[in-house]
Amino acid sequence: MKIDELKPFYNKVFRLEELENYFDEPVSTVKGQLSRLVKNNILLRLKKNCYTFPDSHPDPMVIAQKMVAPSYHSLEFVLSQSGIIPEGTSAYTMITSQKTQSYKNGLGTFSYRHLPPNLFFGVEQRADGAWIALPEKALLDYLYLNSSKFKPDFACFQAERFDELDKLDWKKMKNWAKKYGMQKLVKLVESLESYAKSEDYQAHL
Repeated sequence: MKIDELKPFYNKVFRLEELENYFDEPVSTVKGQLSRLVKNNILLRLKKNCYTFPDSHPDPMVIAQKMVAPSYHSLEFVLSQSGIIPEGTSAYTMITSQKTQSYKNGLGTFSYRHLPPNLFFGVEQRADGAWIALPEKALLDYLYLNSSKFKPDFACFQAERFDELDKLDWKKMKNWAKKYGMQKLVKLVESLESYAKSEDYQAHL
């Protein structure tokens, strides 16, 4: 396996099986060659049997979805990007229908939380193929997956330092919340809407 022979895989995420089929070589041979290329920094190992090029790869947001599919960006990453939570995050936080899992490689930290396929809605696709939750969906995912630490009162939301709440579509959020099958989530959203319209919230702006 020579570097020039890998040109069809430039700017892509590819797996061991693809190379095995492409080169028509035993898997043990391909694994050995991949190990050497990673050691020499010619290839970047994203996770087990999953690779890209360190200087020729897709956007990390696209890579995140290629590493574990199906998946979409949500939770802290989207909430931070939307200004709903004040803290920045260096991790790519994802929702997947596969098991909860996480990876760290040369491109960053990739964290995946499980939700069933019926909750894969409320997302938009960028031109490069990355799927990103709308702010309302990202917040619902966040409240649902962390429901044990939340209760429907203003003090709880103040402690979380939620912001940009006036930009959310509350009718959409309340309708979507019902799809999760958790009554507590519905109550949390109703309480959060009341908080967003309260003097307590306005005072923190």
